[in-house]
Amino acid sequence: MRPFKTMLTTLAAAALFTLSVPAQAASVCVYDPAGRTGFAYKWMEAWQTQAAGWGANVELKSYNDEETAVKDFDAGTCDAIAATGIRLQKYNRATYTVEAVAGIPNYTLLKQVLVTLQTNDAYDRHFTSGQYETAGIYPLGAVYAFVRDRGINDAGDFAGRSVAYMDYDKTSLTVVEAIGAVKVPVNLSTLSSTFNNGRADATFVPASAYTPFELWKGLGDTGAVVKYPLLQVTMQVVLRKDSFPAGFGDKSRDYVARQFDTAMSVVNRSEGEIKSNYWMGMESSAKEQEFEQEMQKLRIKLRDTGRYDPEILTLLRKARCYADNTRWECAQNLE
Repeated sequence: MRPFKTMLTTLAAAALFTLSVPAQAASVCVYDPAGRTGFAYKWMEAWQTQAAGWGANVELKSYNDEETAVKDFDAGTCDAIAATGIRLQKYNRATYTVEAVAGIPNYTLLKQVLVTLQTNDAYDRHFTSGQYETAGIYPLGAVYAFVRDRGINDAGDFAGRSVAYMDYDKTSLTVVEAIGAVKVPVNLSTLSSTFNNGRADATFVPASAYTPFELWKGLGDTGAVVKYPLLQVTMQVVLRKDSFPAGFGDKSRDYVARQFDTAMSVVNRSEGEIKSNYWMGMESSAKEQEFEQEMQKLRIKLRDTGRYDPEILTLLRKARCYADNTRWECAQNLE
């Protein structure tokens, strides 16, 4: 009997040891240019705490270089990644399409779209693409045109002007080409000097770039920020589905949707740092409609070439027309 008792004792000890060892953590590459002190990383720390209740032990890895974060995710160093939608578009075209050019013209509509998408079961299928699942979309604010000359305030005024755009962002490149501007590719290390020193007449960036890149130097006494959202930047959380428990993505999206107002407080603070005298509207409502018509053509082109998801574009059009059924596009059925 003693060998049998010994075996039971050994098995019990092994079981106790197994229970005492935590499950292996799923790692998440988190891009934030400010590192662990940045707001995006702080959002993910709060998400990490919630993840324990969804059945996952999560470890965050900080990156202040987005390209490196994506490469590490591709290499399998991380089981998930939190980065901008434009960087993560190859993993899910549908969720990237919420950043469609001029697709969401204000933050009220942005909230409706992001909350509806992430909490309505009817849209769940749009969040999965192959082995990947988008587990949350945070708002990072609108991209605006920063111009060194206040005379540049609609699409036609950019023709022949030099525009700095992020060299990895093919959508921005398409926009620059569509408005007839001269292309000036930049990266995070050269954006500030290129715009501030006059090597570009304009650049397309979110308001959060104003302070860290000291863009007031480029705006000077003659520049302005055109207060029309060219597109909405987002931070998206993308998982390898097999690395997380079943149903994890649903719980995560529901949580992220409820963080919209918290995220927007950061966006509003960034926009508030831009001096009021720099903000400038388009010349007229007619000019604004003309711009929107050009952007519609561009969205359709990007849809037809496989860059944008057609169902999400349709959802965005319906949202715009539900909010304002007098819009010029509502009698059409082009998107």
